[in-house]
Amino acid sequence: MSAQHVDRRTLLLGALGAATLSACGTGGSTPNAPSNNAKVKLPTYVPFAGGPKPDLPGTPEGVLDGFLKYPANPLKVTAGAPGDGSAVTAFLQTFSPVAPGVGNNKYWQELNKALNADMKISVVPSSEYNQKFAAIVAGDELPDLLHVRNPSIDVPGFLRAKCQDLTPLLSGDAVKEYPFLANLQPVFWKQCVHNGAVYGIPIPRAVQGTLMLRRDDLIAAKSLNPDPATYAEFRKLCQDLTDQKANRWALTGPDITVNFILQMLGVANNWRNDGGKLTRTIELEQYKKALSDAAQLWKDGVIHPDSFPGPNANLASSYKQWFNAGSAVLNVDNYSAWPEYYVQSVAGPSFKLGGMLPPKYDGGSKAVTWQGNPSFSFTAFKKAPEARIKQLLKICNWLAAPFGSAEYLLTNYGVEDVNWKRNADGDPVQTDTGKAEVPGLGVKYVAAPHFVLYFPGQSQATKDGHAYQMKAVPMSVADPTLGMYSPTFARQNAAMETKLTDARHAIIRGTKPVSSWDDAIKDWRASGGDQIRSEFEQALSQNG
Repeated sequence: MSAQHVDRRTLLLGALGAATLSACGTGGSTPNAPSNNAKVKLPTYVPFAGGPKPDLPGTPEGVLDGFLKYPANPLKVTAGAPGDGSAVTAFLQTFSPVAPGVGNNKYWQELNKALNADMKISVVPSSEYNQKFAAIVAGDELPDLLHVRNPSIDVPGFLRAKCQDLTPLLSGDAVKEYPFLANLQPVFWKQCVHNGAVYGIPIPRAVQGTLMLRRDDLIAAKSLNPDPATYAEFRKLCQDLTDQKANRWALTGPDITVNFILQMLGVANNWRNDGGKLTRTIELEQYKKALSDAAQLWKDGVIHPDSFPGPNANLASSYKQWFNAGSAVLNVDNYSAWPEYYVQSVAGPSFKLGGMLPPKYDGGSKAVTWQGNPSFSFTAFKKAPEARIKQLLKICNWLAAPFGSAEYLLTNYGVEDVNWKRNADGDPVQTDTGKAEVPGLGVKYVAAPHFVLYFPGQSQATKDGHAYQMKAVPMSVADPTLGMYSPTFARQNAAMETKLTDARHAIIRGTKPVSSWDDAIKDWRASGGDQIRSEFEQALSQNG
């Protein structure tokens, strides 16, 4: 989303990161000049040819491959364990409850055995990631492998000071030493390029980013149309879905509502690029229109009443819980979370998920979807001798084994008959033990192959997800600044977004008029917004 709540721990991260990097003498941005990064030779793409053919093929534009079943006899695609028996430390996050420790986690034990490594994983809930990352940055000792996802620090300076330049080992044909890392397309590697070098390995996602998920089972129960054609029909649907006496509201939150309306209006993704001149979406007149409509929906009573942030609120988790429990019918989340809802839902077999495309606002205008980041995050490596780095890359290569392999099955589902069991169709369906041990360890954020659409035991969900992407990807637009670095953004954006969020929420709740947004934009521009714009425009120019 273009703006979201930022808590005090994010601000702490920015302060600690800046202090640490200043002490290291790495505060300057010149080494990360876009012209330097544009010259980096990305790892050569060598597609893996031995995997299963998709039941629902993707497209070159970005629709993901879909698979209806897991191969009955998955092949082992690696030759022996990649590790040398030594300990490997890693810092990761999870969006699931944190997994039990290795002594009480059969999956973790089996993974260590398969890797021939003592994986010492420090995993934290996503709500604590910023705080823990700040402590690591400010400390004296990094883990071997560090999960890096949008921290509010001088990322290039941090990488240059404390992390390994992987260019000699991964750039160009060098990556062929690690065939499953070579199986990752160039678009995923761009987020890993800083200081004119490759500083990590990507965690791939896809063109499709977040989407408006809907509870199709609850919509069908009321015999309502799940695909409104205009904003007016969308508003009526929200009113018809809301039943406060039954503890049910249409929408989980105010910010997702604003962004969905902006997509109905065909507004650019975060920044509009007019021949190299940037205008932020929040500066457009359509943004005030979206605020006005969101305020009306709040007044209608169709947005969950507890959806505004309190102290240290983890709203994403709350939204997901409300959606799963049926307290809310529409929620924005990443397409990659689609299968998790089936696992976590308490609705049982009746649960059915769908994706709502933004309708054209007035029936005639152009609607869009917003593309996400092709890479969810990247894994940085602590500086170490080349032999040690090669060892870690071998482990990451193993963990990036593609869908359909025996290695993928272990990494993503765990131990058969302990973490998962085959259903009647041969799919690996997680047991309660699997749900507790596997996702909460966060191993998929160390290294991963191309993301695919595959929901065990839910072939119709795979078909639905693929059908949604076939419609959504062609109408999607990218953020023109994606993958570009602005020093001012890194230092100041967290505080600036907090002020914007407060101003936006005041309008939606009706405590301030829509016209007050003009003052919020003036403040944003003066406090760093114009400087951020200038730095991104320079990056655009130097990248051609």
